[in-house]
Amino acid sequence: MPDTPPPARPRGVSRRNFVNGLGIAGLGGVVVGGGAAWAAKPAGSGIGGTAAAGDPIKIGSVAPLTGPYSGDGQEMVRGAEMAIDDINGAGGVAGRPVELVTADISDQAPENFIQAAQRLVSQERVSAVFSGYTTTTSAEYQIYGDAGVPMLHANTLQSNTDFVVDNGITSIYQVCPTEIWYAAGFLQLMRQWIESGTWTPSSNTAAVIASNDSYSISIATVFQEGLREMGWDITFYDEVTAPNADWGPQLARIRANPPGLIFITDYLAGDLASFATQFAGAPTPSLLYQQYGPSVPEYLDLAKGAANGVLWSTTIGTLPDDIGTSFRERYQSKYGAPAGLSQSGAQYDAVRLWARAAAQAGNPDDFDRVNQFLAATVFRGVVGTYAFDPTELTAVPYPDKVNDPSLGMPHLTYQIQDGKQVLLSPDPYTQGQFALPPWMAGR
Repeated sequence: MPDTPPPARPRGVSRRNFVNGLGIAGLGGVVVGGGAAWAAKPAGSGIGGTAAAGDPIKIGSVAPLTGPYSGDGQEMVRGAEMAIDDINGAGGVAGRPVELVTADISDQAPENFIQAAQRLVSQERVSAVFSGYTTTTSAEYQIYGDAGVPMLHANTLQSNTDFVVDNGITSIYQVCPTEIWYAAGFLQLMRQWIESGTWTPSSNTAAVIASNDSYSISIATVFQEGLREMGWDITFYDEVTAPNADWGPQLARIRANPPGLIFITDYLAGDLASFATQFAGAPTPSLLYQQYGPSVPEYLDLAKGAANGVLWSTTIGTLPDDIGTSFRERYQSKYGAPAGLSQSGAQYDAVRLWARAAAQAGNPDDFDRVNQFLAATVFRGVVGTYAFDPTELTAVPYPDKVNDPSLGMPHLTYQIQDGKQVLLSPDPYTQGQFALPPWMAGR
């Protein structure tokens, strides 16, 4: 088990090469294991600060607890709470209990993230920070980087990864593959369905709609590039401001010139449920893909029957295997509500991943040593396997970049069938097969 970080390598591939599915960068220096080794004896002096044995270890959860993203924020905090229950039930980390401190980022204004980082680092003096979202500009990253405190997030953004690399930050980890993989992964599935005859598009055209943020626009841009390389045309491209409840203008254009595919990269569950409901009033013979948002439980509550047939993906989602199913059952028992399919499991895993590294380091406040173990780990959680690219400190996707599910985070694609989430890809986790949506069946 190495005590030093793996060596750096040149930064990763371009967006175009992602679409083209170019090969894998090395994963050198990984350490295998996902056990609950949290109760190791303390060792060494604390770089992040010192604490008496038995004093609580504070960790921070940065989440939208109020506002339009609060459904996802609730999932984040609950996942972290469940991890802490497990860790403390096993004796804590280095003999100390773990305590959660939350920071509300509400509408995700950049100043909210900055204030949260300042409070958690300077006032609360946390030993680690966890978040589902961050700023798109990485505005708060230098605060965490200067402190050296481990920060694990699932913001799914290549520009965040680039900021970490460009600024030599060695303590910020993106626990999921970046947004670029959404396009490459779905393009690959499209080709498979078309070549196998499972789906014959009504036309080789697509309508692409994004929310006007860098995350959504990046996915939409890469996807359009890939479609054009397949010989497809874009009937129209539009950007909306989230939250957006009125899809009338976009649906009017779709119905005037029906595309073979509708691809939406707005990720807000309420927005996507509104689109599905309004689309169902007069559907076109088009596949409907909605990125990420249907993973949040409120999506099905809002969309109801209009959700049937919708396709969606996440680069970090709770698996429907024994490990993931056990987690969801425990979540249901604890909170009296079903777990979402992304953030609850992601935050549960991230906290446990950190706890194992902190226990291996012997002192959760020795940030340098904790980060050495984090960077070198391979960890099997409820959403799959975490293995960080040694330079980018970002999770590697399976099967988009590696062919071995024991070394990559599964890029999951679901279809909602009869009100249930059915995992279509990738093997060996699949639950069912793609089916034509009810509005296209029999056409």
